[in-house]
Amino acid sequence: MQQTTVEMDPMTFQVVDQGGRITVEEMDPAVLFRDGNRAFEAGDWATAARKYGLVHAQFPESRFAIVSAYNAALALEHDGKCEAALPLYRHVVAKTSGSKDAQDALFRVAACGETLGRWELTLETCDEILRPHNPTIGIVDRIGARVHRGFARQKLGQLALAERDFKEALAEFQRHLDVPALGKSPEVSLAQFQIGELYRDLFASIRFKLPTDRMARDLQDKSNFFLMAQSAYLKTLRLQHANYAVVAGYRLGALYEVMYDDMMAAEIPPELTRDEVEEYYEELRSKIRPLLVRAIDIYERNLRMGQRLGTTSDWVERTETNLARLKEVLRQDSTREAEAQLRQPN
Repeated sequence: MQQTTVEMDPMTFQVVDQGGRITVEEMDPAVLFRDGNRAFEAGDWATAARKYGLVHAQFPESRFAIVSAYNAALALEHDGKCEAALPLYRHVVAKTSGSKDAQDALFRVAACGETLGRWELTLETCDEILRPHNPTIGIVDRIGARVHRGFARQKLGQLALAERDFKEALAEFQRHLDVPALGKSPEVSLAQFQIGELYRDLFASIRFKLPTDRMARDLQDKSNFFLMAQSAYLKTLRLQHANYAVVAGYRLGALYEVMYDDMMAAEIPPELTRDEVEEYYEELRSKIRPLLVRAIDIYERNLRMGQRLGTTSDWVERTETNLARLKEVLRQDSTREAEAQLRQPN
């Protein structure tokens, strides 16, 4: 008679208090893992995290233990509990060091850092992912790690280092255009977009101040940053990623809008009479009206692009709001100009 031995994970039972209702739960790691999967697929994050967490805590030697720790962390992250997810991700990293599983867990640690606004954590984690001795990292993940490290550096005020990360990521993208997975990579679009954001912030920080020689320098610097931001946003638009194209289109229109607003808010010499001030603003509006017209055109194009891409984000709503405002400003300018012409003697 032949004897067959089947190895099975240990099975126990546990009394569980579910809001005052006492139940006996089967503590079989396979059953708990299956129940966790079902809860996860249903979007029941709390139940999924609890089921997976039981496997991780009660059956550390089970073949389900590592994946359950990762899945429990992912469920907690989905449930908005990134702080509780972090030690579970770190546990996976420690147990699977040097593997693709460890790398995936590190990316989730970096993402949790972003969610929590813990930029140092994101920066340090991306450094860990990009260490040269990591044998598993591929081009897609390498670009992703560089971009998210750049984003963390940007948030920490390390602007030059952030720009370098973004540009290195884009350079790697250009060297690997034959990789299908990079075709619609959100990280590539994010890198290009964030370069625009870096220069937009510098552009927006400049205000036109007297004396006139300083104002001339301000105009030169602001115009240069305008062009740099504009170029980055246009490149983002060409990548046509649904999550970033409409945002870039909005930012592009806003560059023209902000330039108009800042020029209208420029300091004027205090010695000007009331009539001279009115004449100054009338002439200024006439000269910079093309900024309004261009912004309106871009916003209208952006709305059409949003419809084409099926985007319903709040950036579409912001575009609509700004478009309505600029059309009203342009209407008021036209009315003001018509009234001024009527006041002129024949």
